[in-house]
Amino acid sequence: MSAAAEPASAGPTGRSAIELLTESLDGLVEAGLLEPERRPGAEFLAWPTVHGLAYLAVDGPLRFLEPAQLDDLTTQLLDMIDRGI
Repeated sequence: MSAAAEPASAGPTGRSAIELLTESLDGLVEAGLLEPERRPGAEFLAWPTVHGLAYLAVDGPLRFLEPAQLDDLTTQLLDMIDRGI
């Protein structure tokens, strides 16, 4: 078990963020919205990408963006992830 999936990492749902993301991606496959061959490891690409943006927005150079700019950037990032997987 990875440190990200340890019980101490769990939130109010009893599952960690990576477990929730993994379950969501599995659900997309089950719903026919994500091709099964694109599923393996997708959480390990999406998760650090989102966290990278969050870090830059909180402690990095993006912290100076206006909220609307950050919202637009976040939307674009999520769209990029969606197209990428």
